[in-house]
Amino acid sequence: MNKFNRVCIVGKYKSPEVSRPVSQVINFLQGEGVHCLVDELTAEQLSGVKVDSGPMDDVVSRSDLVVVLGGDGTLLGLARTVATHNVPLLGINLGRLGFLADISLNKMVASLRAVLQGEYVIDERVMLEVSVDNELGAGVWALNDISVGKGQSGTLIQMKVTIDGEFAYNLRSDGLVVSTPTGSTAYALSAGGPIIAPSMDCVLLVPVCPHSLSNRPIVVPGSSKIEIEIMEAVDARAHVDSHTHLNIREGGRLLIQVAESKVRLVHPEGHEYFGTLREKLHWAGTMGS
Repeated sequence: MNKFNRVCIVGKYKSPEVSRPVSQVINFLQGEGVHCLVDELTAEQLSGVKVDSGPMDDVVSRSDLVVVLGGDGTLLGLARTVATHNVPLLGINLGRLGFLADISLNKMVASLRAVLQGEYVIDERVMLEVSVDNELGAGVWALNDISVGKGQSGTLIQMKVTIDGEFAYNLRSDGLVVSTPTGSTAYALSAGGPIIAPSMDCVLLVPVCPHSLSNRPIVVPGSSKIEIEIMEAVDARAHVDSHTHLNIREGGRLLIQVAESKVRLVHPEGHEYFGTLREKLHWAGTMGS
């Protein structure tokens, strides 16, 4: 039996190719008796489609499922909203297969039909919460990572990293990426970090171009509380999933820990995490003769 009677559809903002597939999704779902909602920005990109619309927070809160059409970046932008309202999220990729938005356009309708018939799995992903010079509990959430960088100055920054109240190391570098397992295949991977299965209960810290080659990526328990103090910096900034930017003064502190809420990703049955890795990272599927 279909548990998703009210579905919110979100399209990539200002994307000329999004109108047609969003309309196709709406037409299919309405034909299945599903009440469809769209956010105001998606509604602006539609013409001739009769659908319930409103502010993003409102339409997500009134939905049983959110379907996002775009890429991993579009999905990341929705992560905090869906996590706040505990609404599961399904990603349809408009381009190449994504790590998060992993359903292709040519499988869109078949995948949605399977999900409506109950043929799906829920994949829970942890998020990080970050605040600047404040107590944790009222910070900004990230599904992928919080990256601390040198801003536009081009000058190395120096940071003091403390984990659970214990001094870990001083770092002089271009930056530091604090990542969830989900984000281990994003910026952290480019900076030389390991790939971590998304079910792992841990947090990854990856230095970006460290001045000392002895500064290496480390993995800490998911219960850890991480403090980053900016010791020297001309223009330090923290980027939260590349959607929110926090300026940090010299002497300022970032406080990071796993957030209370999680993102629930919906995949059709048969979804394979390592299959996605093989395709995205061009790993060999079988050994040649």
